[in-house]
Parts: sequence; C-alpha cells; structure tokens
Amino acid sequence: MLSLASFAYTSIDFFSLLVVTLGVLVQARVGIGFALISAPILFIIDPDFLPGPILILGFLLSLLLYISEKQGLSLALILPAIIARFPGSWAAVLVLVYLPSWLLSLMLGLSLLCASLVSLAKISIPVNRVNLFCAGFISGFAGTITSIGGPAIALMYQNQPPEQARRALIGFFLLGTPISILLLMTSGSISLNAYVLSIKMLPGVLVGFLCSRYSGLSSLVPSKTVLILLSSISALVIILKAFINLYLLDT
Repeated sequence: MLSLASFAYTSIDFFSLLVVTLGVLVQARVGIGFALISAPILFIIDPDFLPGPILILGFLLSLLLYISEKQGLSLALILPAIIARFPGSWAAVLVLVYLPSWLLSLMLGLSLLCASLVSLAKISIPVNRVNLFCAGFISGFAGTITSIGGPAIALMYQNQPPEQARRALIGFFLLGTPISILLLMTSGSISLNAYVLSIKMLPGVLVGFLCSRYSGLSSLVPSKTVLILLSSISALVIILKAFINLYLLDT
C-alpha cells in the first residue's frame, strides 16, 4: 500500500523535476529531445525512471502538443510506423523480462550514442511505407526498452519540411507510445515506484510545456550541437556504470 509519504518531494525529486522540465521544453520547441535529455540523467538518479515513467510523461507531452496545435492527425504520414510499433514493442517486452540491470544500462548508453550519430547523419532516406515500417519497428523496440525511440523516426523526416516533420513526430509519439506503455503494464515491467515517479514528475511536464509557449525562453533550449554533446557524455557515463555493475557481479 502506498502512503502519502511516498509522494513527498526530496531534493533529488526537485532536481529530477528540473531535468523533466528542460527536456519537455526542448521537445515542445523542436519536436524531439525529451528522452535524449531526461532519460540518461533520470536513469542515473533512479533506474525505475526507465522505461515506464519516461514513456508516460512523453505521451502526456505529445497529447498537450496535439491539443495546443489544433491540427488533425495525418495518418498517411505515420501509419506504417505505427503498425510496426506493435511488433517492435512486443519484441522489446520479451527481451526486457530477461534483461539484467547492467545490460539495460549498456543498451541505454549504446542507444544514446546511436541517437547522437543519427542526429549528425546527413543522409536522405526516402519516406515510403517500407522505410517507415522499419523505422517504426526500430523505434518501438528501442523506445520500449530504453524510452529513446524518437531518433529512428526523426531520421526519416529530417529532410522534410519542418512543419510536416513536427506533425509526423507528434502523431507518432501520440499514437505509438501508448502501445509500449500498455505492453509494459500487462507484462508487469512497470514497478509501483515507477508509477509514483510518473505522478511526481507531472508538474515538470506542465511547467515545461507552458514555458515553451513563451518565445522569450527559447534561449533556454540548447543548440543541436550542445544536445548531442550532452547525450554523448551521458551515454559514456551510463556505459561505464554498466561495466562497473558487471564487474561487481563477477567479484
């Protein structure tokens, strides 16, 4: 049974709220970045933040963005990716059940490094059904395990008009993320503490979203180079942590 004390905020919780707020602000302004910024730092603070709470908070952010922009969903932009999200997420849940904590850390770190490389990539991928399906599967698998599934879809739309890319990303996160969340819930992969963390971090989503509405705060949004640098450093820290945990298991 949960007590009211479970929902009391500690100094670490307030720092976590700051991390969530910054991540939400970035994604609300540029369309992606919440998981890239928040996931590695929050995972270091408390492993229960991944993958459930990050996915739940990311879905709520997508819902707020969809409502605020008052634009209908264009399923033609994302339908193959949404369809592929289910088998990708399902495969991830099967893997997650047997994944030791050190290997989860390693996968998170490698996902961050791959996301950074993808962000630097200057390649053009045709936006067609086959490629969208492949990107949706990869995003579903990586997103369900590590909560970082956006880069695979973002890569598809990086050479598309910004407004079209933004609509596609919001739609994909809005419709695709609940698939991962529901599969994680039914498999018991989201702990009770993870639900508590999700509730406690809700103010960060709301504050970050409201801040993103003010153009005067755009200076708080890090540049793409800074975002990639922060993600890469976080990835290396998490990979190091994974090998330390593995070493401790063997000793």
